[in-house]
Amino acid sequence: MTSSAISARLSPSASPRLITLASTVVKAGETARASLKRRRVTEMVSKAPRDYQTEIDVTVERIIVDQMVQAFPAYSIKGEEDVGNRVADENAPVIYIDPIDGTTNFAWGIPHFGMTIAIAEAGTIVAGVVYDPMLDELFSAELGGGAYLNGERIVCVHNADIENVVVGAGLPVPGQVKAVPEAVYFDALKRLMANTAGVRRLGSAALSIAYVASGRLDGFFEDGLSMHDYGAAALLVTEAGGRVSAFNGGPVTANGDILAGNMSLHPWLVEGLEGERG
Repeated sequence: MTSSAISARLSPSASPRLITLASTVVKAGETARASLKRRRVTEMVSKAPRDYQTEIDVTVERIIVDQMVQAFPAYSIKGEEDVGNRVADENAPVIYIDPIDGTTNFAWGIPHFGMTIAIAEAGTIVAGVVYDPMLDELFSAELGGGAYLNGERIVCVHNADIENVVVGAGLPVPGQVKAVPEAVYFDALKRLMANTAGVRRLGSAALSIAYVASGRLDGFFEDGLSMHDYGAAALLVTEAGGRVSAFNGGPVTANGDILAGNMSLHPWLVEGLEGERG
């Protein structure tokens, strides 16, 4: 895809840096899309129990890393699969890469997974893309520049009508929940089921958070995420007028407890994860 074709899918004021991220993720997405199939456990690497890596995670990250090195030779790189990671000057921007967000979906042949690249400066995400290669949907944002989906501005839908919201949530594997007691987390899920129009577990945190930015979901929460998973998508939400926090409503912690929502719904979600009922 040409640079002009990519630019048409971003903000009219997109920087050359964002154009590079977008063109890279779309190109790498061709490999991921063509490689989707059901894999057996013997065809994967288990990085930890229920934490899988396929050969495509590595291949796609290599494609992205090679382009990032060429475009941004002075930046640090932190890829989820540790392909070509490097540390530059301590004040250098950092590139976060998740080549396949939703590897379990991908490995089982389920066509819903995302790809993300984000750039942080002084610990703040300033540019990022989230790409769904199966639907060819490119989400993008820059700090102060708004959030976009395939060239169209997106905003959170500010809906506080609890009976008529749809919320995404992670269904944790054993040991994943650390920010709150497991009982609180599962009670928060029950609260959603009892009060909302529905709960969705889509299998890709990056896409789920991006869906909050575009109004497809009203909120989302999951524990145990990394900057690779949520960095670009969190920027999308804040640029779309929503809020991203830890479960307690404060800054995101090292546990990776992420709660994203429109401004109207966010406080109600925080209440549920504090153990309150309503």
